[in-house]
Amino acid sequence: MKIIRSIDSISSEFAKGSSLTLGNFDGIHLGHQTLLYRTVEIARDLSIPSVVVTYHPNPAVVLGKKPNFKYLSLEEEKEELIRQFAIDYLVVLEFTETLSKMSAEDFLDNIIIQKLNAKYIVIGYNHFFGSNRRGDYSLLDANKVKYGYQVELKEAVLQNNSKISSSLIRGYLEKGEMHEAKSLLGRNYHLRGKVVHGLKRGRTIGFPTANLEIHPNRLLPSFGVYACFVYIEGKCYSGMMNIGFNPTFGGEKINVEVNIFDFESDIYSQIIELELVGKVRDEKKFNGIDELKKQLAEDKKESLAILDFNHVI
Repeated sequence: MKIIRSIDSISSEFAKGSSLTLGNFDGIHLGHQTLLYRTVEIARDLSIPSVVVTYHPNPAVVLGKKPNFKYLSLEEEKEELIRQFAIDYLVVLEFTETLSKMSAEDFLDNIIIQKLNAKYIVIGYNHFFGSNRRGDYSLLDANKVKYGYQVELKEAVLQNNSKISSSLIRGYLEKGEMHEAKSLLGRNYHLRGKVVHGLKRGRTIGFPTANLEIHPNRLLPSFGVYACFVYIEGKCYSGMMNIGFNPTFGGEKINVEVNIFDFESDIYSQIIELELVGKVRDEKKFNGIDELKKQLAEDKKESLAILDFNHVI
C-alpha cells in the first residue's frame, strides 16, 4: 500500500481510474470494513487501483466541535489496519480550516475526479464531505453522469439492532465493556506505548510492572484491571494491565502499567502492544500492601482464566 500525504504529489497513478471510498475510519470497525472490502472487490473487477481517502487530524478537532477528542486508532495504527485489507493507495488529507471551507462540488471535482480519477465510489451512509457537510451519496449520485463514475451507498452495519459506530465503541470502552467493543471492532481493543521508568513499587510486592507512555490523544478504557496479551518483538505473552491513579499509594496522575507473566527481560524504551481481552475489576483503594497483594494474586488467576478462554474460542 502506498501512502499519499500530499494531493499535489499525484501524477499518473490513477490514469486508468480508481475505485474509491472515503471517511474518517477511526478504529476500522466492522462497518468500515464493509467499505474497504467492497472498494477492493470493485477495483479487482475493473482492474483499477483501490483508494481510501481519509483525514488527519479528525475534522471534529480542527473545527472545535470535540477539542478533547480521543482516537480509537492513531494515524500510524490506522494505516497499519487499512493495509491489512489489500488497499493499493491510502490518501491522507491534512484537514485544515481551508479544506473545511471547500465546497462539496469543488472537493468532488478537484480531488475525487481531477486528482484520483474515480470510476467507482463507495460511500457510507453517515459520511459527508465539503463545507456544511453537503457532500453525500445524493450529491455523488446527482453528478455521476457528468463525471462518468458509478456510486454505491453502504447502509449501516447492525449489531444487536444497533448501528455500528466509533461513538458506540467509545461508549463501551469508557465503561470497560471489552467484549461489546470487540463485537463491533471485529477484534480486541489494542493499546501501544513506550516502556518508561516508574516508581518500581510492583517489584517490591512480587508483581513487577512495565509502565507505559500512551499517546495523550489515545482513548483509554475505564479505570481498572484488564486481562491482556502483550506483544514484544513479535512474541506474545500473557499479562494483566492496570489503568488508574494507584489510589492505594495516593497517586495523582493516570498510570498505565502491565504485569507480564513469566517475563523478566529489560524492555525499557521499547514500544510494546497490549491486546485487551477482558476487564477483571474496577480500580479500588486497598487498606494496605497485604490486602493489595492478595487481590493481585486473585487478579492474575482471573486474568489467566480469561486469556485461556480467549485462546479456546
